[in-house]
Amino acid sequence: MGMIGLVAYAVGSLSSGYLVGKLYRNVALRRVGSGSTGATNTFRNLGPGAGVLVALLDVLKGAAAVWIARQIVPAGSGLAPVADAVAAIGAVVGHCWPAFLEGRGGRGVATGFGAFLFIATSAWAAAVIAFVLGMAFTRMVSVASLASVAGALAGYLVLTWLGLATFHPATLVFVLVAGGIIVWRHRPNIERIMRGAEPRVLS
Repeated sequence: MGMIGLVAYAVGSLSSGYLVGKLYRNVALRRVGSGSTGATNTFRNLGPGAGVLVALLDVLKGAAAVWIARQIVPAGSGLAPVADAVAAIGAVVGHCWPAFLEGRGGRGVATGFGAFLFIATSAWAAAVIAFVLGMAFTRMVSVASLASVAGALAGYLVLTWLGLATFHPATLVFVLVAGGIIVWRHRPNIERIMRGAEPRVLS
């Protein structure tokens, strides 16, 4: 499991935002806007096209980390769900605190989305719905991102309670750990939301 975690961390550490910023306009995202290398800061400083590209690449990072774990631990193995969770958490940690950028990365939302899609597709839908609703009502990416964390947890709990899906406990560990990381990384955003100073999209 340690090797899976390290490989996933390395995958997560590959900063899509940093690379797109440098190749697209020779802009170091860590020095503009919020300083984050995630999709939102890319969108605000490099435009919608670059922002969407970074978001997609970050989603792929999360999915790729879980896919790699499944090549090491086959899906039929009893340890497969644990390997999935370890890989998913490793990718989110790598994205947020990348080894290649002195530990300054993004917020982990898109990478978490990509991993969650592989691990719990049915509950993933709840996270997406929560994100869309958050954006529709507030036009704040940060609020939508935090709503998606709540949606992921709610989807897991409701589907399990209704007996509509069966998840391994390791999946809940991923939701709680990754969700906690995402909320933690959004601390500056939460402070701005409380002050009424958080930027809105298309405002």
